[in-house]
Amino acid sequence: MKRFPKPSSRVLFFSVLFSIFAFTVAPLDLSWLENSMSLGSGACEAAQASEYVIGVEDVLTVTVRERPDLTGTFLVGPQGTIAHPLLGEVKAAGMTPSQLSRELSRKFSVFRAGDAVVTVAQYNSQKIFVVGEVVRPGKYAFAVIPSIWHVLSEAGGPTDAALLGAVQVIRAATGETIIVDVRKLLSGEAEEKVRLFPGDTIRVPRKSVAAPEGNVVYVLGEVKTPGSYEVSFARDVVAAVSAAGGPTERADLRKVTIVRRTVSSSTTMEINLDKYLREGLLSGNPDLNPGDTITVPRKKSAFGAILTPAVLTALLSAIASIVVITSSS
Repeated sequence: MKRFPKPSSRVLFFSVLFSIFAFTVAPLDLSWLENSMSLGSGACEAAQASEYVIGVEDVLTVTVRERPDLTGTFLVGPQGTIAHPLLGEVKAAGMTPSQLSRELSRKFSVFRAGDAVVTVAQYNSQKIFVVGEVVRPGKYAFAVIPSIWHVLSEAGGPTDAALLGAVQVIRAATGETIIVDVRKLLSGEAEEKVRLFPGDTIRVPRKSVAAPEGNVVYVLGEVKTPGSYEVSFARDVVAAVSAAGGPTERADLRKVTIVRRTVSSSTTMEINLDKYLREGLLSGNPDLNPGDTITVPRKKSAFGAILTPAVLTALLSAIASIVVITSSS
């Protein structure tokens, strides 16, 4: 029998280390975004896409495997129909993709053309308009209309001049305008009660007057929109980071610093914002004074980000096991 050489302890060590890394890397838990982003997740859209109700202006793809010449992309017109070259006008609006697939397959069976599969290429009937102080104003379509913050994120997020405390939702059906304080949604102070409907417009206004130099705080580092923000919008660290668009994926919330200047000197404080978000430790979210500078540092490495106590314990146990195995062999 052919014998293979035993792997060295170094190979075993890095194999176990890689396994631990692969199974413990996870997105940063940002509790202030959990409520606002949950409705707009890709998983939610994928799960509900099969139950999506087709509407006017949607773009559909009809696939007929046996007849590639009948496969194509079709716009749902103002009357709620698609114009197929073989079948003519076929009603689509008000049906789900699976229902329309069955209906087209039934019609194709007369011509022995085979079964049809309908998918939605563009969800244009589920559109939301975003105007004002966002990076990319425009029209955005969704399989499932998500939260206000998710829509703003799709539009590139707010600009430095955005007045997040008075975001307007304008109803397409009635013209009614609803004022939403997005800052409170981001900080978790309020639940999102304003649901968006197709055709609604989100307007992000501009701050009417620039804040006086002495009445702002500065948010720098790993946030989406670094800059200066009025103290009224950034009462504490969570509010300040939220006003700056929230942390980036590379942000190390465990080592946020606050530099507070006086006439003659300055002091630097390091806070654990991550611990505040996870455990509610109040020292991790102090109030701010005008002129304070908050800096969110970048994680030193992806490896460092996963060495939590639990992972470190597992790693040390694995190393101990390797030592036992290699010493006994």
